Amino acid sequence: MATVDAPANRLVWPILALTSVAWFHDLDHVRQVRDVEPGVALLGVLGIVGTLLALALSIARHVLAPLASILVGFGTAIGFFAVHVLPDWGPLSDGYPDLPVDVTSWIAAVVPILVGAWVGVAGLRAARERGISVGRS
Repeated sequence: MATVDAPANRLVWPILALTSVAWFHDLDHVRQVRDVEPGVALLGVLGIVGTLLALALSIARHVLAPLASILVGFGTAIGFFAVHVLPDWGPLSDGYPDLPVDVTSWIAAVVPILVGAWVGVAGLRAARERGISVGRS
């Protein structure tokens, strides 16, 4: 098994936070008692699976943990913004500006954007500490 030391382990807490806020968001969807497009639901499931995979890699201190954190973190931030903050734009959209959602739902949609960005930045830092080049040559 390919392992690394401390940089990947520093990813555990941010990813645990992301896992928690993602579940809070999912529970908010249940609380809203409304239908969600199948594509949006699939994105949510893929997001949870990716987050749990990144968490497992980080706990194991795997060499791929920083990359997984970058992808999951920034993917979550961009995804939540596109799906919930933007007005309805298509089948992968659940735009809150067009829906009668309350402040709790808005919090449950915006906090994962912030925490996702935190995970992505933590992944970038861990990659840099390991000498892994991401995005720049």
